[in-house]
Amino acid sequence: MKVKTETNLNDAWYAQCGNENDVALSTKIRLSRNLANFPFPSRLSPGENERIQAILMDAFNKVDGENFHAINISALDKVSSRIMAEREILESELQTEGGIILRNDGRFSGTVNVKDHICMSSYTAGFDIEKTYDKVSSFDDKIQKYVQFAASYDFGYLNSSLLDSGSGMKISVRLHLPSLSLLKKIPALVRECAEDGFILSASFGSGGATAITSLNSSGAALGYFYNLENFSSVSGSEFEQTASAASEIKKIIDMERNARSQVFALLKTDIRNSMKRSMAVARASIFITLREAIDIISMLKFARDLGVLSGIDDEQLHALLYRIQNGHLEFVMKNGSFKYENDFNEKPVRKIEMLRALTLQEAFDNVILTV
Repeated sequence: MKVKTETNLNDAWYAQCGNENDVALSTKIRLSRNLANFPFPSRLSPGENERIQAILMDAFNKVDGENFHAINISALDKVSSRIMAEREILESELQTEGGIILRNDGRFSGTVNVKDHICMSSYTAGFDIEKTYDKVSSFDDKIQKYVQFAASYDFGYLNSSLLDSGSGMKISVRLHLPSLSLLKKIPALVRECAEDGFILSASFGSGGATAITSLNSSGAALGYFYNLENFSSVSGSEFEQTASAASEIKKIIDMERNARSQVFALLKTDIRNSMKRSMAVARASIFITLREAIDIISMLKFARDLGVLSGIDDEQLHALLYRIQNGHLEFVMKNGSFKYENDFNEKPVRKIEMLRALTLQEAFDNVILTV
């Protein structure tokens, strides 16, 4: 059975080749803005809410109406809300108020009246802060020809959170740090990042020590995937903030690469065992849980980056992190035609786990592990 979560997978931004994508999987930059002369979203009346949506949609239409479409969050079904959260367009699938403005290729999105009147986000595969910032900043400039955002000479852009004022910019880069995790250097790195004004946190929750890998990395993030974000956008210009973030990320990329040979020398047999177990579970399982899938993808990406795995690229592995998520698989199940065994025909969780296993098996069909 062939499984694909979307027909244009190769066109998805997260399936593209990106800079430094052995360590940096993706870059996201969000700009938060509020219209002048309106309260923040939490204090809006129903009439003001509708007025703001109309003003912003009119501005988007004037800038690039053919390539954008608007969605009321309240109109999304559970599967669609889950997908929006999995793609980091919404912070939570439980969000019910506000709207989404989405470009057709998914590389740019905006939320309206959620946290602020408008939060515009640009997405790029790999590590490319300059390109990602240029895209969202250019759109911000175009929008401001038609609307006036609340700003102050002293504080910059005014937002619902003081930490999001100033430039209103949130920089977020997803990192894969297995070597530093296995060497137990993450706690020190978290403290170092905090001193530099950044937050290093788990992308998919905790869970470094799992039954599949059997590696002693308790306290690490699930799959060794982390997000690095700036703590505040108040201090410094946009140039200074992007330059600071780029410097921090380059430092972490170098640290992870330098740690690879060290960790492989110290834990070679354990790492080989974990890679083989990950491949075996992926290829032989009927059901695979989400946590297992993230761990498997991580370990096989680690094998590729160590040069002991071929047959799949880093960008394909990155795309799998989206394709194996619950919402994406629920969409496949909802829109596809599949036959299930009678003993779990009424068990939706099992159906999702089966599709996840099939998705991994299809992706790893030509993979060769040489450890």
